[in-house]
Amino acid sequence: MPYYKGDAPDVCSVYGNSFQFYNYILQSRERIRQLDGDYLLIIGDDLLLNPGFDEFSTPSLLGIHGEDMCYLDGFVDVSLPVCYRGTAEAHRFSITPPGIDAESVNRNVPSYEEARRILKSRNLMRHDELSRVRMFLPKWSSGGIHANWKVLKGRVWHLLNYWKHRMKKYRYSYPVVFGYSDIVCIPKGRLDDFCRILEVFSAWNMFVELAIPTALQLLPGTKLATLEDTQYKSGNVWFPQDPEHFEAMNAVIGGLVSSSGGDLDKLLASFPEEYLYLHPVKLSRFAR
Repeated sequence: MPYYKGDAPDVCSVYGNSFQFYNYILQSRERIRQLDGDYLLIIGDDLLLNPGFDEFSTPSLLGIHGEDMCYLDGFVDVSLPVCYRGTAEAHRFSITPPGIDAESVNRNVPSYEEARRILKSRNLMRHDELSRVRMFLPKWSSGGIHANWKVLKGRVWHLLNYWKHRMKKYRYSYPVVFGYSDIVCIPKGRLDDFCRILEVFSAWNMFVELAIPTALQLLPGTKLATLEDTQYKSGNVWFPQDPEHFEAMNAVIGGLVSSSGGDLDKLLASFPEEYLYLHPVKLSRFAR
């Protein structure tokens, strides 16, 4: 729990910026290592997991079969016009930031060329330039002038960034791939290897939803399960470039929260079973 000041024995205090929330994993690694089990399921504090999952069923329900398999919903090539946030973040960090001995630190991850080769071999880096940007256009609201003023500002912001990437040929700071990272499952035996890569990405100040999926792709000898390997649908509101999906998932989550009447037990009882999870669900809205 970020900035926790209590004394509960099963809570680990962490700190940092949510844009790099993989630092929470790094800070609590020693505590995590002491846990029993074969796999580690890591989820965000505003993600409501399908209640059909438990400590026994989780690997098979996530499509994990074997001690070297990891899970993430999916992976997005940031050189394609699919998700602007990933494209923008792919050149905002530095692999030689001031204050670190880059030569010794960076040897803990594949070289630029090796990482590029790996992602290209998996069709996750079609282009070396980050100029293919498609605007996300928020839908006009029926909520009046104030609501549509926010929509207008959002559309203008995306238009400006679209032209910025068209006029200047941005390149990767380091080969990366994007993926939603509020749910990830890794074998406990790969925790140290996973963290070693994330430690370097932290020094580079890499955005979390580039860092976690890229670390998974660069872990040697691992196989990756994705949402396509499960029987479930994604319940994530923040779907790339799709305002209709955004609106539909907001309605699903809003309806579930409203029908629960502030009771967590009713929230779980009414969970739509076709979804792997719903995100975001703010538990601060509930009485307990």
